[in-house]
Amino acid sequence: MNFRNAGRAAICMLFVLCTVVTASAATIDATYTYSVTATGDPTSGPLMGNGSGSITPLGVMTWRDVANVNLATGAVTGTFTATFANGTLFGDLLEQADLSAPPTAVPIAQTLVVTGGTGAFLWYNGRLTGGGVANLVSGAPSTNTGAGTLNTTPEPVGIALLPIGLLCLVAYRKLSAQRLNA
Repeated sequence: MNFRNAGRAAICMLFVLCTVVTASAATIDATYTYSVTATGDPTSGPLMGNGSGSITPLGVMTWRDVANVNLATGAVTGTFTATFANGTLFGDLLEQADLSAPPTAVPIAQTLVVTGGTGAFLWYNGRLTGGGVANLVSGAPSTNTGAGTLNTTPEPVGIALLPIGLLCLVAYRKLSAQRLNA
C-alpha cells in the first residue's frame, strides 16, 4: 500500500516537472529599425550587409546579413545575425524589391524569420515584417523598419529541473527497492 502511494507521488512529481519544462513560451511584441550598407556585386555572388539599429524591447544591435539577389524578379534570400550586448538572434532574410520603381528609391518588403539565438536569446523564434527603401545608384545606407512577434523560451531553471527530478526519482526507487528487500 505504501509503495503504491509513493509510486503515485513520484509519477505526479515527474508530470509536474515535465509540465514546467514544456511550458509554452512567452510571446513578445517587437519593433525594429536598422540602417544597413550592402557591399558586393549582385550579379556574381552574395551581397554582404553591415549596419546597426535596435529591436525593441531587446536593445541596440549590430546587424550583419549575407544575401543573394535574383535580378530578374527582385527576390532577395539570405541569412542575418543581430548581435546584442547579451546575445545574438539569427535567421532567414527574405526580401522583395520592386524593380519597376526608379533605381534611386526602390521599395523593399522584408520578412525576418528568427530561427534561434544565443545567450539571453537562446531558442528564440518568430517573424518580423517590414521594409524600407534602397538607393541602388548611390549605394547609400538604407533604413529598414518593421514589427512582429518573438517567442521566448521557458526559464533555464525550469529546464534544469527535469534531470534533477529524474535523478531524485531514480534515487527514490533504489531506496524503496532496498527497503522492500531488507
